[in-house]
Amino acid sequence: MTDGDKSPTMRISDGPEGSTVHVELVSNDEGRITLCGEIDHDVAPQLDDALDQLLAEGADRLVVDFKRLSFFDSACISALVRAHARISERGGTVKLVNVDRYAYRVLQIAGLLPLFEIEPET
Repeated sequence: MTDGDKSPTMRISDGPEGSTVHVELVSNDEGRITLCGEIDHDVAPQLDDALDQLLAEGADRLVVDFKRLSFFDSACISALVRAHARISERGGTVKLVNVDRYAYRVLQIAGLLPLFEIEPET
């Protein structure tokens, strides 16, 4: 789905052992990042790069999809917090979707639930 003449963009950053960060501008103001595999300190910078790409393209709303995420560590959590801070500066929101109960619990323990709109795994 796109608005007007703006076509979606898709970039894929490959990390170690098949871990990836997929980036897509879904509409003029909404970006989607899909996390795949293990997002740790080696791959988390790709999440920051993905956010930079989406902000440069005008995204004010961000959806981060956890469906294909198998592991994340504090580096990923830090990148998500940075994403929230940067999107919030623009008056936007960050929504985490397909969050399984384990990821939800990690976010809860870290005290991050108030920062994000969270949609459970379907």
